[in-house]
Amino acid sequence: MLKISSYSLRGQSVRVKLKCTCGNNKIFEVKENDKCVYFCSKCRSRKTLEELRKEASSYWRSRTWMIECEPDQRAHPRVQADFGVDLTIRASRYSPPYCTLHGRCVVLSETGMLAVVEDFRESYFPDITSAYRFAEIAAVKPAEGLPTSLTGRIYGVRYRPDELPQCRIGVAFEDLSKEAIEALRHYVEQHTSGVPSDLPENIPPVDNISSAP
Repeated sequence: MLKISSYSLRGQSVRVKLKCTCGNNKIFEVKENDKCVYFCSKCRSRKTLEELRKEASSYWRSRTWMIECEPDQRAHPRVQADFGVDLTIRASRYSPPYCTLHGRCVVLSETGMLAVVEDFRESYFPDITSAYRFAEIAAVKPAEGLPTSLTGRIYGVRYRPDELPQCRIGVAFEDLSKEAIEALRHYVEQHTSGVPSDLPENIPPVDNISSAP
């Protein structure tokens, strides 16, 4: 969870440093829906400037804030996709499967993907967003040029109760081979041209998906 680490006065402004309870201190600033969002590059915990201000005392809250953080360096383009995937969820690579979810990859970049699964259970949410975050992704019928299997870490789960069992799951790729990384990069480059920069509102960008329903 993101927290304020320290304050330091600079005239009428205050410089604010952030930290995360996961132990990581590399915090990024990104734009999301025209708002500044700060997030941990390790656990993907995120907070808006307004949420951070609410945690401060009135003395600090009334001043102009300058937050020390990393600029958004995730310059990897995203493309819309549409192919079936099976997500096998585990606690770690060598743990027994927790469950297998079936759906479609709808957004893809060389660093991650967003899948819409069709058989999610609300009871999965606390487990998948805490202990069971390793995902093996098997393409049912992969697009030409893409790897048939990928691995990664689940960092976002979003659903609405009235949409269940449909759910959106974001996965950040990890431990990929050089060949898989190159195949993803080549596929994204080939399909970037002509793809709208703004994805449909009901499918949030994979880099910005929230870890809450």
